[in-house]
Amino acid sequence: MKRLFQTGSSVTIEDFASLRINGPYSLLKLGPDFAIISSGEYRIEAIGTDLTVETLSEEVAVFTFTSITTMNVTTGADKEAERNA
Repeated sequence: MKRLFQTGSSVTIEDFASLRINGPYSLLKLGPDFAIISSGEYRIEAIGTDLTVETLSEEVAVFTFTSITTMNVTTGADKEAERNA
């Protein structure tokens, strides 16, 4: 299905327990208590307790935890800086 309007990506944290991604993304790795996603130039890592995948479709992903304990957002530039340090 083609979209009439190009929309950007967004990442929303709801009640410090759910992570919602709207827009193109790639699921890189999924475990019982973490999810690692790539969206555009960003890599998003969410770690928490009791991960439940609520939605996993082409352009929407919703991951719910009992609580999110760690959240990291990095870019390709951040990774390059880490390698050169």
